[in-house]
Amino acid sequence: MAAGRAGNEFSRELISRSGYEREGFASHYDRYRPRPPAALFETLLQLARTERPALVVDLGAGTGLSTRPWAALAERVVGVEPNSSMRDTAEGLTPQPNVEFVLGFSHETGLPDACADVVTSSQSLHWMEPSPTFLEVGRILRAGGLFAAYDYDVYPTVDWEIEQALYEYGGRRRARRERLGIHPGAERLTKDTHLQRMRESGEFRYCRELVLHSVEEGDVDRLIGLMGSIGMIGDAEEAEREVRLDEVETVARRVLGDRTVPFRFGYHVRVGVR
Repeated sequence: MAAGRAGNEFSRELISRSGYEREGFASHYDRYRPRPPAALFETLLQLARTERPALVVDLGAGTGLSTRPWAALAERVVGVEPNSSMRDTAEGLTPQPNVEFVLGFSHETGLPDACADVVTSSQSLHWMEPSPTFLEVGRILRAGGLFAAYDYDVYPTVDWEIEQALYEYGGRRRARRERLGIHPGAERLTKDTHLQRMRESGEFRYCRELVLHSVEEGDVDRLIGLMGSIGMIGDAEEAEREVRLDEVETVARRVLGDRTVPFRFGYHVRVGVR
């Protein structure tokens, strides 16, 4: 119980300071964020030793970007999301009858023991309190079931000059966070330590990391929209003046003009077999 309460407080704190609850953000997020590649789902099914899971659970489901693709691959899909605006958006964008979204935390799914073949966490594990989350994953996974925590590089491979402008933009964002004392979940629970925490949890008999990528078409507007989906830091107008996203746009328009080009997103996938 104490671990659950601590996890709730941790998650609520991160949600409140993320900027993800402001009006219109969820639909913007869903529009501009990348979609998981088909190769990811094929790999997870292979590692879970199943062609069609009875149940897939997606923790931190957000707007359902990582949940909806399972509709054609599994009998039943449940997305668990603590942010009500994100969950409401997910429900509105998901017509498939075998997909449902519940409002809840990763460590309190309310699902039965050993019910899931696959549990996923897409771009969200760093928002969660690790210990109670892994305990819950271990509880709801069947023996031999698969947990997969995967993240993508939010800066796509497009052009070196644009990428340099993006990293400089990211530096200004970090400087603003430090000045305001606002720290994201990924700073406290860095993504490159996910695999280590999974191994140390004792919930999985086998863990490893693998790397995939996806390719999507994009232009300048897609790039700027993607950056806007990262979340705002404090007052929106003040943040815009300080982090200067317009400088990225200036470089991108000079380099790309009106062209649409491939955006390549790298995916880092950590898997654990129950």
